[in-house]
Amino acid sequence: MPQPARATASPDVAAARDGEWLLGRIAHGEAAALAELYHLWGDRLFSMAFHWLGDEGAAREVLQDCFLRVWRRAGDYSPERATAFTWCVMILRGLCLDCLRKRQRRIVFANSPEQADFMVVPNDPQGVEDLYFRETISRVRSALDQLDAVESESVRAALFDPRTLDEHARRWGVPLGTAKSRVHRAMEKLRSLLRTHESP
Repeated sequence: MPQPARATASPDVAAARDGEWLLGRIAHGEAAALAELYHLWGDRLFSMAFHWLGDEGAAREVLQDCFLRVWRRAGDYSPERATAFTWCVMILRGLCLDCLRKRQRRIVFANSPEQADFMVVPNDPQGVEDLYFRETISRVRSALDQLDAVESESVRAALFDPRTLDEHARRWGVPLGTAKSRVHRAMEKLRSLLRTHESP
């Protein structure tokens, strides 16, 4: 007797499940999971950022900051409140809005410096949070500058490059196990530097 066909999840549903699973791994400090999330949604998020900002360079910078924030805040994600993709989009949207505000303030200041204060958005509940994360991103960039060339390349590949670790291993001309160890050591050094920066 023929068996009934098994229902398969649509690509969007499968991606949503994958995103939730990856955020859980990221919350436990798995850099490879962040790279997989970038591979899964990086192009879509970049397209959204470019649509909102109209500037490719700004969109790429905001996308990088978005994944840095995902790395730091993955433990805050709750599937009961939003899908994984929506949660990432909200982070991206906040960063884009901040970018647009700063751009608008620069324009106003250039045209009429005495009116620049009017561009500050009042009663913004995200203001303190955005300031905190801008400072966090600044610390991360400062820490990246203290890594050597190999370490910096390893971290940037893990966090911001959509290629898989296996592809990076082939590009670097090393076995996959060596590539994993290289990324792990670089990420541990980055975390150590960040902890040093956070010390009073």
